[in-house]
Amino acid sequence: MKNRLFAVVICVSALANASDASPDSTWWKPVGQATLSWGFWDIYHSTLYTPDGDFESLSATPLKLLIRYKRDITKQRLLDATEKQWVHLGYREENISSWLATLDAIWPDIKEGDKLSYLLENGVGWFRFWPVEGKDGEIGKIEDPELAQAFIGIWLSEDTAYPELRLALLGGEL
Repeated sequence: MKNRLFAVVICVSALANASDASPDSTWWKPVGQATLSWGFWDIYHSTLYTPDGDFESLSATPLKLLIRYKRDITKQRLLDATEKQWVHLGYREENISSWLATLDAIWPDIKEGDKLSYLLENGVGWFRFWPVEGKDGEIGKIEDPELAQAFIGIWLSEDTAYPELRLALLGGEL
């Protein structure tokens, strides 16, 4: 992504907002939540869920990340941002290229108010999409365990570029 990161603002709450919940979140319990902002612009609000509301480790599943977008974002900008994070995390270029091709086939352009969830269970990841306009539903599945972990690692890896965001998603206090 060509824009520079000006600031990251994190909001922590013990409970998720009802407006940020997805229809399939009713049996999931929130672990934590955070808002990513660049400069004066909120980009998205995210909530991490597990069945019991506790986070044990990145490899413990199931877990779900729900992102509610606060701005329109093209699929290409999402892919560019994802690539930047994977480079930061030290993944190999050949893996990143392959993984981005997989995501390119799954992700839509995002409109303000759209929700995207990522469910990780037993090394498999599922994307579900709730557009402001149109039909919601599952939009893609990742069966490559390394890619499935690499995607959630953008937020939950100890080496994430956004440690404050990670802390908030894990229910920690700033």
